[in-house]
Amino acid sequence: MKHIKTKLLSLLILITISVKAQNTSENALLWEISGNGLTHSSYIFGTIHLIPENDFFFTDIMKENLLKCNTLALEIDMDMSLSEKIELSKKMLLPEGKEISEFMTEEQYKKFISFLTDTLKIGKLKLNMMTKYKPIFSSALIISELIGKSKTYEEEFMTLAKKNKIHVIGLETADYQINVLDKISIEDQVKMLFENDLNQNGLDEYYKLVESYKNQNLNDLYELFKNEETIVDFEEDLLVKRNKNWISVIENQIKNQSVFIAVGAGHLPGNKGVLNLLTKQGYIIKPININK
Repeated sequence: MKHIKTKLLSLLILITISVKAQNTSENALLWEISGNGLTHSSYIFGTIHLIPENDFFFTDIMKENLLKCNTLALEIDMDMSLSEKIELSKKMLLPEGKEISEFMTEEQYKKFISFLTDTLKIGKLKLNMMTKYKPIFSSALIISELIGKSKTYEEEFMTLAKKNKIHVIGLETADYQINVLDKISIEDQVKMLFENDLNQNGLDEYYKLVESYKNQNLNDLYELFKNEETIVDFEEDLLVKRNKNWISVIENQIKNQSVFIAVGAGHLPGNKGVLNLLTKQGYIIKPININK
């Protein structure tokens, strides 16, 4: 139970890595924020919320720039109390004690259970729990099971920050993220689950995403997602509104200190992306080569 709760917390916003961008001339995941009266530079890094362990990279430049900072700002502060984690886990469950079978056809439910037991070899205890979770969280767990050993940049950054007594904050709360995801109906979540995860080639697009991420290519990330209709339908809530909300929080944090900001790479590019929104506020945004 504890392992599943921790995994779900790590994957809260896996779905929001969708990119809606115009072309950007720089291939970069790490950017310096300066100008506009700032006395200290801050930094923003685009993460992928789940990456296979063999594909994970953490360069000296990434580490050095984090250690320059007073505060680490993640999408959410994942350092929660046990009671907070329990309350959050409850919100990941289907409403009113319902099970996923009530939102699927008989054929869909058989395919869902068969995939979990035959393909993923999931045991009875975990299987029973996954039939009670909202599909968007089952989807995240399925991806995690399919790729095997994995890492998250958020956890790596938070571990390094704690070790060096760097303050950690969240740009928003986990509760807010749950509420955003709840705007996607259970029926739409089921549709996304079957279209994206429960098929033979379910990980093909994911691995293309990982390759583009490793190449720090925001344009390729955009190309992979621009035809993803199930995400585009919810782009305003999942991406645009959240980007806007973060700007005031970021500005308040960076005005008197150096801050290392780590958010999903899909939030960085485009007219409505965080980089452009910060530029419009008068800041200078400069790419940093993390492979020096």
